Amino acid sequence: MVRRVAGVVIVSFVALGPLPGCGGGSPTGGGTVTPPPTTAPPATTPPPPTSTDCPFGKGSANTTCYKANPSFLSALDDSIELLAKQQPEIFDLKDQTGVGGYKVKDVNAYYTGVIKNLQDAGMCAGFDYNYFNVKSSNNFSDQYDILLFDNHARRGPGSYKGSCYPANFPVDPTDVIAYIRVAFFGFKCDPGVVPPPNADRKLPLGCEGYVTATPKDKNGVDVDPRIHGQDISWKLEEGKGVVDTEHVEGQPFNWTLVPRREGEFSFCATLQGLKGCLNGVVVPNGN
Repeated sequence: MVRRVAGVVIVSFVALGPLPGCGGGSPTGGGTVTPPPTTAPPATTPPPPTSTDCPFGKGSANTTCYKANPSFLSALDDSIELLAKQQPEIFDLKDQTGVGGYKVKDVNAYYTGVIKNLQDAGMCAGFDYNYFNVKSSNNFSDQYDILLFDNHARRGPGSYKGSCYPANFPVDPTDVIAYIRVAFFGFKCDPGVVPPPNADRKLPLGCEGYVTATPKDKNGVDVDPRIHGQDISWKLEEGKGVVDTEHVEGQPFNWTLVPRREGEFSFCATLQGLKGCLNGVVVPNGN
């Protein structure tokens, strides 16, 4: 069996653009700089449903997913076919991969339309950034992949990816995020100063340290930035005069620490009500 966690949060239907990245990096030194961690721009998809959108309420972040038998395949195919009749302009109906595998010209409108048709038929549907989900109760939900890599609609049994027990959606970000990891992801050092490993939490005098915050799920996997959002705040809780903090422009999850004198510091990030801290120490050159 495969364990999966799904998370959702956004309320209004909008196309999503690129978000700043977060994550870890590898040690650097000798004047070299590790670029700030980034996340590839997400695919354009509508936001997932919230618990108020879904008549069956919230799902569970503690769910077990595996391939069984699809329960909503017929309803899903019917909703795609209905959408092609309702809004033919979002498809190229003359360009098909397999029967009914129409070329999708507007991905956001495609997902939004399929969701609406399923929910009009009494089901709850939504995209959790991994799979397209459908449920008719909270006992279980099905996962589907309804878009091929070349933007043709995926139809038939091949679209089914698994079922989750209990239903895995919708959930809130705080149901998914287990902790916020705050850590060094690289250094820029004066010539001759060797940076320590990132995990040592040491910042030598003569180096600048690059810090990132990464929301993690209970399995230590990075939480999708479209789930956790960008509303992150930072605070130097200990170490005034030991380090200066400098924000990386356009990267709310990344900061630079500049050492001023030896001593301990605690630099913390708060996101979705959860806080993580880098508790580190400024050390002499080469220690």
